[in-house]
Amino acid sequence: MSTSAPIPDGDQPTATDPTQAAASTAGLGPQPARTDRPRDAALRVLRSLAAAEGPVTITALTAELGGHPNSVRMHLEHLVSEGFAVEEPAPTGGRGRPPRAYRATIAGLQVAGQDDTWDGSSALVAALAEQFATGPEPVAAARELGRRWGRRLRHADAGLLATLAAQGFTPRTCDDGIELRTCPLLATARQLPQVVCSIHQGLIDELSDDPLRLLPFARPGACVLRPVSDSRQGKR
Repeated sequence: MSTSAPIPDGDQPTATDPTQAAASTAGLGPQPARTDRPRDAALRVLRSLAAAEGPVTITALTAELGGHPNSVRMHLEHLVSEGFAVEEPAPTGGRGRPPRAYRATIAGLQVAGQDDTWDGSSALVAALAEQFATGPEPVAAARELGRRWGRRLRHADAGLLATLAAQGFTPRTCDDGIELRTCPLLATARQLPQVVCSIHQGLIDELSDDPLRLLPFARPGACVLRPVSDSRQGKR
């Protein structure tokens, strides 16, 4: 993903100093995707937090999931300590100390939404990106790889947001499109932005029924997918 203008087919990446590329995107774009996962029981609690529209109390979680409140509390403490959840006061209109409530963090939403079989292994894709960068048409080759990736994922009966979530992007709809709040290849994207972002653009080309344009490192905390009026820039 790059900080420059969107990447059309056929553009050639210029030689980029990885240090300069990382500095130019500091504070912008998504968080790195987490590759660790909580234990199965804690993951079940995390998925309930991720599905909720606001903070959830231990009482509400226990009623939903069953078991003992102390067990739910133990899992929540683990999720908080690992950065998958945060604790905050629950909304209340009564007197006294408000009950504790919990919500999933961005990392928690990523892990809760992604495929159970997703292992986060990015070394192979990083090696491919480096190989593409030395080839004659790195952007076109990377985008085609993304399309092939997307064609494999389209066999699953899932929509765009669910598929992107399963691959570790933590998508969220916003006023101007879709935010991608984590990136499974962030370190390589900062070093080889045009190549890696072209892979992701090809993936989106194949998955989306409507033409969408990837705007890498568009804002603090996210890359953005926006609709495009020119269908030639969309799915092929």
